[in-house]
Amino acid sequence: MHRLLLLFLFVFSFALGALGQNKARYSDVKASMKKPQLEAHALYVANKRAAALRCREEFKIAKIVSDDWEVMRTDDGMIIARYIHMELYGETADGRCGMSHCIFRQNMLADNTYSPRLKVENLGAFYDLECE
Repeated sequence: MHRLLLLFLFVFSFALGALGQNKARYSDVKASMKKPQLEAHALYVANKRAAALRCREEFKIAKIVSDDWEVMRTDDGMIIARYIHMELYGETADGRCGMSHCIFRQNMLADNTYSPRLKVENLGAFYDLECE
């Protein structure tokens, strides 16, 4: 009888611990800079890439989490591109919500300006979150 009671208490305490776990929320992600036009372009490019990969999610919100652009140089010191990191919030048709970390790239053009087009360098896994 004591074993059964101990087993019940163990399972019950585990269940309470699981209920008390903090859930990750996209609203907890802090943006390090706000550039609405860049974020909108990133969403467009990421959704296009996700559709090409037949991913089920559609991204709705982008937050820039880089403090600044990361510059990529050749061995000679010439700038060839720059990178920025964003967290993308998305939803699926079946009602799931989640977030993906995405790295975008802008190439340097021959006239020493950056291309207006972003390219998806890396689209991370889609991690489930509470819907917001």
